Order: sequence, then structure tokens, then C-alpha cells
Amino acid sequence: MYWSGLPHVQALQAWTDRWGPGPAAGRSAAPPEALAERERAAARVVTTGDVVRAALERVLKV
Repeated sequence: MYWSGLPHVQALQAWTDRWGPGPAAGRSAAPPEALAERERAAARVVTTGDVVRAALERVLKV
């Protein structure tokens, strides 16, 4: 899973290098197109939190 997400993580790192920490940090220096690009890259990254939440949802719904 790490290797399949690596290009997207690298894209997010490059985005941060160019535009800063992003909208969550209260900065809106990036144009809407760049924010959409960041959203698309972030949607392709599976975090540990995503895995834990999915596991908890599955367990709690049984």
C-alpha cells in the first residue's frame, strides 16, 4: 500500500512546498485550481487513521 500511495504523498509534499501548509492552516494563497489538485491527491492517500476508522466501523456494526 505504501508504494501505491507514494506518488500521491510526493505530490502533496510538492504542493506544500509550492503553496504552503494549505487551507486548514488558514492560508488561502493557492488558487482554486491548486486546491482542487491538492484534494485529488489527498483523496488517493490511505492514512493509518483511515484504516483504524474503517476497522472500528466494521467491528461496531457487527
